[in-house]
Amino acid sequence: MESTKTADEMIASVDATLASWRSAFESSPTKRRTKNADDDRPSTINEAKSPPPWEDSDEYHRRLSTFKPTTYFAKPLALSPLVCAAFGWENTGRDIIKCRHPKCGATICVAFHPSLNEESDNRLCQKYLDMLVSSHTSRCPFRSFASRWSKVMHQRGSRGKDCIKSKLADNIITKENNPEQLMNKVSEVLSDSKTNFYVPPYFLSLSDEFLRFEDCTIDGSITRERAKEGALQIRDKLQARNSGESEVEVVVPDAVTNFFREMHPDADLEDVIYQKESTLKAPYLLSTFGWSICDESAGENTMTVKCNMCQARTWLASSPSTDEEPSSRKRRRINTRDDANLKLIDSHRVYCPYVSGFSFGPGQQSELPGWKLVVSNLLKPATQIHVE
Repeated sequence: MESTKTADEMIASVDATLASWRSAFESSPTKRRTKNADDDRPSTINEAKSPPPWEDSDEYHRRLSTFKPTTYFAKPLALSPLVCAAFGWENTGRDIIKCRHPKCGATICVAFHPSLNEESDNRLCQKYLDMLVSSHTSRCPFRSFASRWSKVMHQRGSRGKDCIKSKLADNIITKENNPEQLMNKVSEVLSDSKTNFYVPPYFLSLSDEFLRFEDCTIDGSITRERAKEGALQIRDKLQARNSGESEVEVVVPDAVTNFFREMHPDADLEDVIYQKESTLKAPYLLSTFGWSICDESAGENTMTVKCNMCQARTWLASSPSTDEEPSSRKRRRINTRDDANLKLIDSHRVYCPYVSGFSFGPGQQSELPGWKLVVSNLLKPATQIHVE
């Protein structure tokens, strides 16, 4: 009888898989350079550590930051800024995206007429998806990368939220795979396997944030660890910013409370989301729903927060914590709560995975928004106890 993997083993499997993917992509024979015995030219640090362009997380986030609501809006989820940026495109003007790789420079105008019906809209969306691949020049590295993953996505839609990483790690990933062999094997597994995935796999090497959605552990430990890590970082920034002189309140949306009760009426929301650390309520809420603290200030008693995925920015107010009368302190906190601009869910952009999940093609969208999947992952330990 096959033994059940522990949480640590599952986390190690995920990390090993991602590391293997990176290693495989970087092992293309055409990019290796043979060093002669008399070649004394030292390699620079940047050359040694430079990732392939499709795995450069900093460049991905830079491209993503160019997409503004004023210049790229009303697009299908399949053509969201996350997808375009992952495939090498950035937003340079209204409805205009461009590849700035030195070997490319291609430009696309992505525009949809508001009078299109759903069928026509989906057909046009598919044409633009094809152009995300074909418009890159033949010498552009993003062309082959986008082409491989587009074929994979076409063959395998999203039908659930199970994890495929362990299967890939156990069956097909080896350091000897070059990118072409790797993509062929990935495509074969995804086509034949009944296992499903929530996050399009090409996102996983771009940001660890995506792992909290694709948590294949039985106890939700990956999601909990990611949320805890983010909460501790937020706590440190809040302490450095406020020097203990102010406090932050974040309101749990009714939608979260209702979903929580539907999923597990007997579980305690505070224990699950705050992980039994009542002094870190605000940091845990912000981290769980994808928010972090920005370095720039938004003014007195306010701070800027951003989404780590959709790049949305808004502000969060803090209220002075002084020796005022209790009624006065309560009034300040209530006013702060009502006036604060941050809404844990609604402040995300419409294409954010926390709000809309992911798309695997025109008209294909995740059944659950990302925030529900995160909450479901956090509820796994409570569900286990209830079953036992």
